Amino acid sequence: MKSFLFCASLILVTAAAVSQDELEISKEEFPRIPATEPADALDTFEVEPGFELALAASEPEVMDPIAMTFDEKGRAYVIEMRGYSEHREDALGRIRLLTDDDGDGVFDRSTVFKDGLKWPTAIICYDDGVFVGATPDVYYFRDTDGDGVADEERTVFTGFGEGRPELNMQALFNSFRWGPDNRIWGATAGNGGVVSRPDDSGFEPLNLRGADFSFDPEKLDLRAESGTAQYGMSFDSQGRRFVCANSRHLVWVAYERDHVEPNPWFSLPAPLVDIPDDGAAAPVYRISPDEPWRIVRTRWRVAGVVKGVVEGGGRVSGYFTAATGVHAYWGDAFPPDYRDNAFIGDAGSNLVHRKEIKAKNGSAELVATRPDPDEKTEFLRSRDNWFRPTSFVTGPDGCLYVTDMYREVIEHPWSLPEPIKKHLDLNSGNDRGRIYRVAPSGFEPPTIPDLGSFGDDELEALLDHANDWHRTTARRLLYERGKPADPAPPVAPFPAALSSELALFDFLEEAADDRWMRAAVLNSLRTTDDLAEAWTRSRALSSGALGSELAAMVGRTGDTPLIEHIAGDLAGEDVSAELVEQIEALRTGMGRSKSDWKTFAASTRWSPLTEQAAAILPDADQPVPKAVAAARVLAIFPESGKGELLKQTLLAPDVAPPVAEAIVSAIYDFDFLIDRFAQLPGASKSEVANRILANAPASRKFLEAIDSGKLTVSDAPASLVDGLRQHKNEEVKSLAEEALPPVVSRADVLENYEDALTIEGDRERGRAAFAKACIACHLSHEEEGIALGPPVTTFASAGKDSLLANILDPNREVAPQFQPYTFEFHNEPPVTGIILSENASEVTVRMPGGIDRTFPRSEVASMAGLGQSLMPEGLENTLSVQEMADLLAYIAAP
Repeated sequence: MKSFLFCASLILVTAAAVSQDELEISKEEFPRIPATEPADALDTFEVEPGFELALAASEPEVMDPIAMTFDEKGRAYVIEMRGYSEHREDALGRIRLLTDDDGDGVFDRSTVFKDGLKWPTAIICYDDGVFVGATPDVYYFRDTDGDGVADEERTVFTGFGEGRPELNMQALFNSFRWGPDNRIWGATAGNGGVVSRPDDSGFEPLNLRGADFSFDPEKLDLRAESGTAQYGMSFDSQGRRFVCANSRHLVWVAYERDHVEPNPWFSLPAPLVDIPDDGAAAPVYRISPDEPWRIVRTRWRVAGVVKGVVEGGGRVSGYFTAATGVHAYWGDAFPPDYRDNAFIGDAGSNLVHRKEIKAKNGSAELVATRPDPDEKTEFLRSRDNWFRPTSFVTGPDGCLYVTDMYREVIEHPWSLPEPIKKHLDLNSGNDRGRIYRVAPSGFEPPTIPDLGSFGDDELEALLDHANDWHRTTARRLLYERGKPADPAPPVAPFPAALSSELALFDFLEEAADDRWMRAAVLNSLRTTDDLAEAWTRSRALSSGALGSELAAMVGRTGDTPLIEHIAGDLAGEDVSAELVEQIEALRTGMGRSKSDWKTFAASTRWSPLTEQAAAILPDADQPVPKAVAAARVLAIFPESGKGELLKQTLLAPDVAPPVAEAIVSAIYDFDFLIDRFAQLPGASKSEVANRILANAPASRKFLEAIDSGKLTVSDAPASLVDGLRQHKNEEVKSLAEEALPPVVSRADVLENYEDALTIEGDRERGRAAFAKACIACHLSHEEEGIALGPPVTTFASAGKDSLLANILDPNREVAPQFQPYTFEFHNEPPVTGIILSENASEVTVRMPGGIDRTFPRSEVASMAGLGQSLMPEGLENTLSVQEMADLLAYIAAP
C-alpha cells in the first residue's frame, strides 16, 4: 500500500510532463472478456423477485439494437447501430423488422427493412411506415409491396448535428415518441443543429441548441421544446416527460414550451429538474466485474496523467455514469405498483435501475425514490460485462422489452487514452445483439390484436386502455385517419395553469410553499392591476419567496405608481430577512426595466427603516438573523449616512461572523476595506474582491498595498490575484506584473505542494482554509458558500492526490455543466458565468459571487465559451502547504 501511495504521488507531480505517447501499459493488463452465447445468457442475470426474463431475440436475427418500436400489428422495428463507434461513414446501420408469429414474446422472423444508414438512433411508426433519425437527417421509409423491405424513401428534415467539427456519437438526436398532443417528439442531445426541410425552401431553419423538438407528422412543422439531455426520453401515462444523461439518470421536464404563455415580467424556473432523492449520479449495484481498462483509466485520471472527469470520488464504478433509455412503464402486465415507474439502463454497469415517482409532499414537484432504499440491488443486472441495456419499450403484451447492444466495450473513443485504446477492440460485438422481455413470473401472453383492422369506434374504446401500446397506437391510428382523439391534457393544476388566461389568485396560498404552483400563479399575472391584487393578498400570507418574486415582477413593470405603492408597504415594515429579500428583488426588477433605482432609494420614505436598522445593528442582544438583516438594509440604502456606524460595529469585539460578512457588504469605503483586507471574514474576501476588480482605482490601491508590504499575496483570494493579472485596465495589469509574484508552471506547483499529501491536516483549520479559498465558488459540507462549481460533497471522496491536482490545476478538466460563457451585450458591460437555463427568449447565468442574472436574448450581441474553468489558477499564493493539508483533511472528512 505504501508503495502504491508513493507511486501515485510520483505520477501526480510529474503528470504535466508526461504525454500519452510516453505512457505504456502491457497488453496482459487488459485480458479480453469473452462473450456469453445466447443459450447461456439468461444464467448471467439476476431479476427482481416476482419477474422472469426471456430472450426475445439474439444474433444473427438482431445485431447492436439500440431502439425499437412496435407497430399496430405487434411487429417490432429495431435500430441496429452497427457502425458504433468509429464507422459512421461505412453506413452499417440498419432497421430490422421482427415478427412474433405465435405471440409468445419471442420473435420468430427477421427481415432487414432498411440498410445503409449512418448512425441511426431514433424510430417511430406512422402510416404503414417509420420515421427514422440518422444524423443529420430524419427519413421516412415505407414498405409498399408487403415484403418487409422498405421501397419508399424520403428525407423529411436535415441539419441535426451540422456545424460541429466532429460529431459526438454519444450526443446524437434520438428517442422518437408519440406525444400526448399527437405530435412526434425527439431528444436533440448535445450535438444540436440548425434544422431545415429539404422539400420546402420557405421553411425557416430552426436552431435546436439546448432544446428538444416535436413535429406534426402530417404538417411536418418543427417546434423547439424544453430540453435537452442525452439518450432517452419517455412520457408516462399522465403525459409527464422524462429525459436522462450519463450522470443524470432521471430528469423531469417540469413544463413544455407550448404550456406557457410567456410573461414579460416573470422568468420561469428551468424546466429540467433532477428528481431522484439519492442524487443524479445515484449509487448503483452492479454484479459484473470492473473492466481492467476502466480501472487503469480511473487510476490515471485520479493521478492527473490523462485528462478526464474524475467521477464518483475516484471510484471505478458504483454510481450512474452511463444512464440511458429512460422509460416510464405503464403497461398492464406488471402489478399496479409498477405503473409509471421509471426504468433506466446503466450500459456501463450492465444493469437496469428502477425508480418510483411520486408527488413531493403533495406538491406539484416530483421526487423519485428506490422502491426499497435499504436494498442494495437492481431491478435487472448481469454478471456479463457485455450486457449493454440501451432502451426500453412497453410491448403489445404489456411486458417490458430491453434492447441490449451487447458489446465488449461501450465507451466514447474520445475518452479513451491512446495507450489504453490500442489494446481494445471497439468493434467487438458489432455482429451480436439481444432483446429481452421482462414479464411477471408465470405470465401468460395475451392474444395480440391487429389494431390496424379495428374500426374507429373500436379504436376509440381503447383510448382508456391500461396498456401503453393499445392506447398510444389507437391514438396514432385515429390521427392517421383524420379523426384524432383530443390531446391528453397536462397534469392539473400544474403545468396546465401556465397557459391560464386568468390571474390565479385562488392558488396564492399553495404558491407560498410550492415553487411550481408559484411559477404558475406568477406567470398568470399579466396586468399591473393583477400584480397589485396579488401583492395585497400575499401580505396576509407567510409568503416567503412569493413576496420576493412579486416584488421583482413589480420592478420589471417599470410602472411608477405600482412601484411607489409597493415601496410604501415595504418602508413601513419591521426589519427582517424576508423584508430585505423583497426590497432587493424590487431593486433587481427595477434594474431590468431600466428604472432609476438611485433616486428611488434616496427617498425619505426609507428613513424610518434605516434608522430602525441602525438601532438594531450595534445591539449585542439582538438575534444574529435580525442583525444580519439590519446590515443588509444599510447595504441597500448606502445614502442613509450610516457608514461610520458600520465600520465601528465591524471593529467591535465578538461580532458574529454572519453579521460581520453582512456589514462588509454594506461598506463602500475601499480604503477602509483594503487596509483591513487580511482581517475580513473568509466569505467576505471574495465578495470584496469582486468589487475591487470592478473598480480600477481600488484595484490599483490593492496592488499598491501588496507592493508596499501592507498586504501579502496570501491574503488575497486566488480569483482576485488572477483577475488583477488579466485586468482590462492596462495600468492595473502593468502594476500587477510588478507587484505580484511570477506565474509558476502547474507541474512545479504540484511538486512544491507534494508534502500536503503526507503531512497531517487538521479538519477545523481546513474549514477555515475552505472559507478562505473555496467558499466563493463551492458549497461547503455545512452548505455554506456559493454553488458556482460543484458542491464539496460531490468530490469529497476523490482522494487527496486527485483533490490536490484539481485544486492547483483547475483547468485540467471542466465538467460540461460548469463550462463558463461570456456574453457581450449591445448596450451593457459583458457577463461571464455558467448557464443555469435558457429558452427561446431568455438566458439565466450564474456569475462569480453567486449572482444569477436573467436577460433577454435580444440584448445579447454575441456569446463565446471561456475555454477554461471559472476556478482560477494560483491558489498556491493563498494557501501554505500546511493550509493545503488542512484543506484536504476538511474536504475528505464530511
